[in-house]
Amino acid sequence: MSAAVPPKILQGLVRDLHHVAIAVPDLAGARELYEGALGLTATEIEHVPDQQVNVLVLFAGTQRIELVEPAAEDSPISKFLARRGAGLHHLAWRVDDLVAALAHLSALGVRLIHDTPREGSHGTRVAFLHPKATGGVLMELVEDPAA
Repeated sequence: MSAAVPPKILQGLVRDLHHVAIAVPDLAGARELYEGALGLTATEIEHVPDQQVNVLVLFAGTQRIELVEPAAEDSPISKFLARRGAGLHHLAWRVDDLVAALAHLSALGVRLIHDTPREGSHGTRVAFLHPKATGGVLMELVEDPAA
């Protein structure tokens, strides 16, 4: 069995899958399922002002799941929930150098939602790639804070 590889446009840029994000209308209700029924380990809820969301990070072993709840009516997650309902929102890929990754993708003509890093949860820096450039899947690039 071969190891999974990132999408072709991201090969050579990503280290691994950082997290899978799921849009939910209510963190408390979703938390009951993921932490209570499924037994995942949860962190504290974090408000991310730049994205107008509240984020609950859960772990199943080393796999990270982020439940994302809108924190304002004009949040991108509010718009997503209105159009599509709760469910898979995006895949997030870990990169070592977000600025370099964005410059590389931009030079290749890959459509970006953010061309500069933004503040993410837990001290990360993030930027999103447009789903029209990634086969219909919203993708986020994540740079973890320096150790």
